[in-house]
Amino acid sequence: MIRFDRAVKRHADDTVAVEGLDLEVPGGRTTVLVGPSGCGKTTILRMVNRMVQPTSGRVVLDGRDVAELDAARLRRGIGYVIQQAGLFPHRRVIDNIATVPYLLGWDRKRARARAAELLELVGLAPQTARRYPFQLSGGQQQRVGVARALAADPPVLLMDEPFSAVDPVVRAGLQEELLRLQAELGKTVLFVTHDIEEAVRLGDQVVVLREHGRIAQIADPYTLLTAPADDQVAAFLGHDRGLRGLGLKPAAGIPLLPPTAAVDDWRLSLDDSGRPLGWSDGQMLHPAPVFRHATGTLRDALDATVLSLTGAAVAVDDEGRATGTATRADVVAALAERKLVSRGR
Repeated sequence: MIRFDRAVKRHADDTVAVEGLDLEVPGGRTTVLVGPSGCGKTTILRMVNRMVQPTSGRVVLDGRDVAELDAARLRRGIGYVIQQAGLFPHRRVIDNIATVPYLLGWDRKRARARAAELLELVGLAPQTARRYPFQLSGGQQQRVGVARALAADPPVLLMDEPFSAVDPVVRAGLQEELLRLQAELGKTVLFVTHDIEEAVRLGDQVVVLREHGRIAQIADPYTLLTAPADDQVAAFLGHDRGLRGLGLKPAAGIPLLPPTAAVDDWRLSLDDSGRPLGWSDGQMLHPAPVFRHATGTLRDALDATVLSLTGAAVAVDDEGRATGTATRADVVAALAERKLVSRGR
């Protein structure tokens, strides 16, 4: 657990970045700091690994004031992921990942074996190990950055807007990967973002900050979206916060028709593997938007039905095979019945 006790950061020019912060970051969960630019999010994050020293107050990590710990040793025991990955350009991927194990005195064979394990864990092919950072896409570099942060199996992971520099499709994939890793590893994660959609998708606990690191609200994502603390928080969350809330509700309870069942005068055409080719009106095929029934959300399903010419979406499994179809009416009927996604926590 991380605890901030009246933590203050005042700069040399007397400007205040963080003023009297009291905050608990639960162990084994993801806490997201979100708020407008300049509200102190990154300053708060860097107080944990002493890259920023509090002017007053304390930051306590597992019962110990971090100010009393050796800074270099502290940082080796905390994973740190930043925007643009921050990889060493002259080192191959495998040695970038093994950086902290090398600093901890691991022998080369052990450190590289650990790096190879982590490559697989973050979804990168084994041959990636021998490449240099410039030979990777932005999304691959961010995965390497996450792997490097996990290399020595730290209990705490600090993430400072790690996915903000990649395109939306890659960003969604990286977010999904982080959720998967966290469900498997159960780290104490402190994550900074300016994107409320990312915050509610990733956080077990979301901390909305005002100027000078003042806390406007602390809540789980569902409570935050449905019961903002005041008008300022509601305005920050946006007018479409109800739609964002659908992203927290599972699609698994939506009733499905068989893939072969007709929807009005439309029939779903499938390939030999059972993957949807499109909706047929007897003359031509039209696009068949899909959603994942087992792992997707009501927002995914609703979006697919809105995009579908037939008003029906195709439910697919992880291999892209059709498992059924859902009408817009079925999705809307499910909205009032589904509970918050637990994400396995």
